[in-house]
Amino acid sequence: MNKTKIHVVADENISGLEYFESIANVSTVSGRTLSTQDLKNADALLVRSVSRINKDLLKNTGVKFVASATSGIDHVDLDFLQANDIHFSHAPGSNANSVVQYVVASMAFLSDKYGFDWRDLSVGIIGAGNVGGLLADYLDKLNIKFVIYDPYLDESHRFSDNFAGFDEVLQQDLLTLHTPLTRDGRFPTWHLFNERVIQSLSAGSMLINTSRGAVIDNQALSSEYEKQSWRCVLDVWENEPEVYMPLLQQVDIATCHIAGYSYEGKEQGSAQIYGAFVDYFDLGEAPAYPINTDSKVLRAPVSTVELEQINQTILNAYAIAADHQEMLQLAQQTSTTTFDELRKQYSLRREFQYFSLDNTGFTPEAKIVLRTLGFN
Repeated sequence: MNKTKIHVVADENISGLEYFESIANVSTVSGRTLSTQDLKNADALLVRSVSRINKDLLKNTGVKFVASATSGIDHVDLDFLQANDIHFSHAPGSNANSVVQYVVASMAFLSDKYGFDWRDLSVGIIGAGNVGGLLADYLDKLNIKFVIYDPYLDESHRFSDNFAGFDEVLQQDLLTLHTPLTRDGRFPTWHLFNERVIQSLSAGSMLINTSRGAVIDNQALSSEYEKQSWRCVLDVWENEPEVYMPLLQQVDIATCHIAGYSYEGKEQGSAQIYGAFVDYFDLGEAPAYPINTDSKVLRAPVSTVELEQINQTILNAYAIAADHQEMLQLAQQTSTTTFDELRKQYSLRREFQYFSLDNTGFTPEAKIVLRTLGFN
């Protein structure tokens, strides 16, 4: 197909659309309000997780190619696309490193706030796909105890020796959720953490959710929260872009579904769907998608204490507390900021491998931990 005749409709918040514009005609829209009318003349559609891709959206359109610059696909009706010969591509694993580093930053933050060494925790991973599996790999290298609950994995999995039942996983010090949102099948995840499960958690348990908001019954979590002195980090919320405000004001860290929003994660996602787009429309002469590989030096820590060096470096690289403060705007009666505006205006965040550390001042063990996490 002649590139000048390819019409692409894209979510305005997808990174790197300028590269698509060099090989096609691109129109941008709000992913949240995307409609059939927007696709009147479209050949291709590029979306994120906020857009529902189904018959209602695509009927009576000429869309032949759909791509989501995300690893998750629970917003896409794959059966409809296949039945109507619409090609689909997405970006599995593109933001896995970003999400894992969000989890690590959360642990460092909680470690500082409550005075414990996060390396001494036992971790329960619920869902070990691209993100949960990568987290397990990091924990294994750091010699941190962990168990995995994922009923879709078998004994061929690298960490099959770490598999455990759901109830055993719930007994770990920290639970981190990395599962898609499903309502059907043998193991639906909608309200996997329902009132019964939430009430079974031990006092002082730590919970991090970077998967989908409705995996946890948000109102049930809020109603039990103060009784149990839980420590909680939520990046995703039931009924987004609406947020259950009582819970927002209870948790230790609240963010606006940005765990996977690192520069590298967004660029990798765009690069993956760009490649699929070029292949599908047979644009073999199209330029490659460039990804920035520059770096920045982080100064040596002031502290001489090993754990403080590690936590300080992590939180200097990713100031997750600042994201929490931004999110708290939603609870202020005088604020007109919205959930989607926070996501759209999210500040540039670089992954740990972007940072080179001044080698002086670190303890030998701190160097090992930080290198394992990706710092140069």
